[in-house]
Amino acid sequence: MPLLADEEDTRKVQTAVAGSPGADHPVYLPMDGADFDRFIRAYPAREFYCGTLLGGCGRKLSARKYRDKKCHFAHVVSGHCRRVSTNEASADHLYIGRALAAWMKEQKYKNVQVRYKRRGQSLREVVDVTYTHDGDVHRHLVRVQLARRSKADWESTDAELHGQLAGVQWLFGPDSMLANWQMDRQGYAIRIQCRPLGVTRVVEVGVQFPDSPVEWVSLSQCRMTAHGIQAPALELTESGLVPRGRKMPSPTRPVVRSQPAEPPAERHTEQPPSARSDPAPALAAPESTRSGPPPSALTLDRIRAWEDRETTERLIVLLDHLDQVGDDLHLDQMQTVLRKVRAYEEALWHRPGTALRVRVATWRAHAAAMAARPTFREICACAELVRWTLGMAARTGRPLTWTELGARLDARLPALHPDDKVSILVEADRGTCSDRPLLAALVAARGDRVHPLYADVLDHLDRPVPAPEEAQASWEEDLRSHRRDRRLQGEQFVITNSGASSLVLP
Repeated sequence: MPLLADEEDTRKVQTAVAGSPGADHPVYLPMDGADFDRFIRAYPAREFYCGTLLGGCGRKLSARKYRDKKCHFAHVVSGHCRRVSTNEASADHLYIGRALAAWMKEQKYKNVQVRYKRRGQSLREVVDVTYTHDGDVHRHLVRVQLARRSKADWESTDAELHGQLAGVQWLFGPDSMLANWQMDRQGYAIRIQCRPLGVTRVVEVGVQFPDSPVEWVSLSQCRMTAHGIQAPALELTESGLVPRGRKMPSPTRPVVRSQPAEPPAERHTEQPPSARSDPAPALAAPESTRSGPPPSALTLDRIRAWEDRETTERLIVLLDHLDQVGDDLHLDQMQTVLRKVRAYEEALWHRPGTALRVRVATWRAHAAAMAARPTFREICACAELVRWTLGMAARTGRPLTWTELGARLDARLPALHPDDKVSILVEADRGTCSDRPLLAALVAARGDRVHPLYADVLDHLDRPVPAPEEAQASWEEDLRSHRRDRRLQGEQFVITNSGASSLVLP
């Protein structure tokens, strides 16, 4: 179906970049319409893009203001965008990189450079800020670890970086579980996060200790020292940074893993080959700070109980991840997570608790429901048939219900998810001229009432959305427009014997 040059798509985006497609200047569009005017005054040029450093397509975005729902960006030109994350946190790596660079420059460090993507890694996995001291040519690094990784990968990377650079400072994002291992190493770990503040997002830093929650402060309350980042919770001494007013914990012993003497044939299910391996870095298991049972007390039951605790923790991390971002995942991404969940379930010596089984069953049912919904290709194919059927209905101006459409085209249509119905009608009206009424107006609720989804179709196609109390009257006017168009199409010129033409109304 050809797309109009000025047509806008329906993909809703909360973050963008300003200036150019490859810029690292993130902008956050507040969801509240009351903040929209203040936001747009800060960017009079309105040069917003689906930035390549956000994983976007690089095409231009427009800022949309609404009073009765969330404001958002939308692509100016329709097309397929592979950007996975579009929510308010999707540009946090850019906010963090820019904030750290500006913070380092304020402290007079030299040659400050930010890098958002390393070879072999994806965006939003790490943010690297390199710098030098005044009068020193050796480079130092602040690495922000945003994605999850296994302990072995992290230790290998840490050793490699220390061999290449004069100094390495680790910061851990909200989704990284490596802070536990850093606490084992030095008694604390530095965390970093973003939170919304008006029309922007601010960067905060916190110190994580094993026995207390993280206390977050603004980045401006911290400073860089020769021993690393000093936050208010840390004190600079001659030996380095130490927790302020705390005793340093004694170092923990390395984990001792002993294999049971008996073969694993007694398990309730066969253990898959990959069940004991860590999940992919994007969904890594939590790094436990426990050192396991002492070797002198090892028994088969103790080993099994200990392994079940660790496996259950990894299972809980995956379920927590689904609870946080599951609604934004594509079906294949969700199925990948659920396969890891099943591997952990099968790796347990005993069945998980009832609460965990309920959570797993809920997400599996959700994934099954997603799999049953039509794909975009199926929606487009269905939209072609619906467009033809509604075009025939436009000749009489009589609207159809979804039940009638199902009887004519496909019996599954009335039972579709409301979002899928909206998508079908939006695609059916993609080619409708802006000065013509939508074919979607010809889909009505029972009793010749405006359909509740009609307002969503108008909104997705950037048409004016009437107030709820005016919806019925506005919809009836759209139907009258279809009837008037039909009468105009019926006008024809009749050639008389004299060669003159006269307009004859049917």
